[in-house]
Amino acid sequence: MRRKLAHFSRFSKGRTWQYKDVSTPRWPIFFRLDTDHHRIARSLFVKGMGLIYLLAIASWWSQIELLAGEDGLLPAARLLEWVGERADHTGRNPFWSLPGLFWITGASDLALHSLAFAGCAFSLLVLCGRLVGPALAGLWLIYLSFVNCGGVFMSFQWDILLLEAGFLSLFLCRWKWKSPWRDPLPLTTINRIALVWSWFLIAKLMFFSGWVKLAWDSGTHPEWWSDATAMTYHYMTQPLPPWTAWWAHHLPLWFHKASLIPMYLVEVILPFAILFGRWGRLGAALAFTGLMLAIVLTGNYGYFNWLTIMLCLPLVHDRFWPKWLRRPLTPDTPDPAIRPSRKTLALRWSLAAPAFLLLALLNLQVVLRDLHRAPRPLLPVDLVPAGLDSLARQLGPFHLASGYGLFRTMTTERPEIVLEGSRDGIRWFAYDFAWKIDDIAERPRFVAPHQPRVAWQFWFAALEGRFDPRSANAAWLESLVLKLLRGDPAVDALLTNAPFPDAPPRFLRARLMRYEFTTPDERRKTGDWWKRVVIGEYLPAVTLPAPEN
Repeated sequence: MRRKLAHFSRFSKGRTWQYKDVSTPRWPIFFRLDTDHHRIARSLFVKGMGLIYLLAIASWWSQIELLAGEDGLLPAARLLEWVGERADHTGRNPFWSLPGLFWITGASDLALHSLAFAGCAFSLLVLCGRLVGPALAGLWLIYLSFVNCGGVFMSFQWDILLLEAGFLSLFLCRWKWKSPWRDPLPLTTINRIALVWSWFLIAKLMFFSGWVKLAWDSGTHPEWWSDATAMTYHYMTQPLPPWTAWWAHHLPLWFHKASLIPMYLVEVILPFAILFGRWGRLGAALAFTGLMLAIVLTGNYGYFNWLTIMLCLPLVHDRFWPKWLRRPLTPDTPDPAIRPSRKTLALRWSLAAPAFLLLALLNLQVVLRDLHRAPRPLLPVDLVPAGLDSLARQLGPFHLASGYGLFRTMTTERPEIVLEGSRDGIRWFAYDFAWKIDDIAERPRFVAPHQPRVAWQFWFAALEGRFDPRSANAAWLESLVLKLLRGDPAVDALLTNAPFPDAPPRFLRARLMRYEFTTPDERRKTGDWWKRVVIGEYLPAVTLPAPEN
């Protein structure tokens, strides 16, 4: 029998001594997970989730009454009422169709503001390291409630990504009263499993964001791969470009084509580097973070890029953090006498094991489905069992596991809806919405991590080409038009220019215009950032019905 050898090694200049058993065979590098050596990353990630929740909820709170309030564009109370009526006919509890806290609190303006306030308070608790586990659970429930009752305004991929990451954080955090900054204790078995799941989540997000660009490449959308011209459109046609996008748009064609190569490398190849030990995970984390920072510099995508960067943190091994950060975060050696009881362990696993099993099944369904249902499928045969599809449909409203695919196709033109009002039907005056592209002379601005959701929805509605009452955007657009015709002061918060400050217009119409960035010469002559032409009518002139005598 081979003699067991052991030695002591130092961590961070001898502050902590760790016992290592060196008789254990060393596995190949791509099988070494070293999950306990991600203590600093775990601590930073959990606190980072508190910060992201704070940004997301504060941004939503600033718009919540106008968007989902009792007299909002898409009242949450009306949605709850509709779901409740359908549930009465089917005999199913409405909670399972639209899970959230509003079934308990109601969706009044007071309830909306109260939950947003509670969410911000819970976020601060996480940042301060107090009641981290219960606070993260509360944040997940609150944001789930907002997503499910926010309609199209809360239908973005980063909203469901935050819920998926937030659910994982429940198994990565410490469920104790106090979790101080200088206390990254060893990871429990449950923590380690959740850590590996977090690696899978960032790999899934990045890989599918790259793969869908290839899978949807066709004669209709050749710009991603065949023509390699996608980036010549991206900066101009993205929903809310900042002023830096104008400069990026005018970079040479060779640069736009060449920039696709590192993008595909980062999104399609490097997710697999997570399998190759701590150096592979470090390389992936740095590349993912670099891509996100490049997007931050030229786009306004809410909190998405910062959430993705937070998801990169668990990939980083403790040894790679700089010394100035390791000093205040030196892991402590736990007292071996302080161990959870068998009853406590049984309770923990009774909650964690079913959750991990569900995550495995739901993610299997997501991956197999997405690889099969693309125009160019990687899997020609549907391998998802019918029972697994049924489970995914039933649990879909909880957003425990989701598919992702940012920029699946590239928009090559930029249509914009320009709303105009008139008192006589002859002279028309345009409304200028905050953050939306309207005034051609206005410098495009940075707004992230705040997400002005009405401005975003205008971009999606314009892609439809014409007002369609069956569209997902029809309800809020109709509500907005009615509020403008009635002179509702609540919509003033959306406007930077109100052409009818004293009395509302009698008529309102929407024209569809094609916007393009000006060339450098055009901008030097006119000072304009944009040029535009009318391409059609989005909504014909409408007016309120005459009052009955």
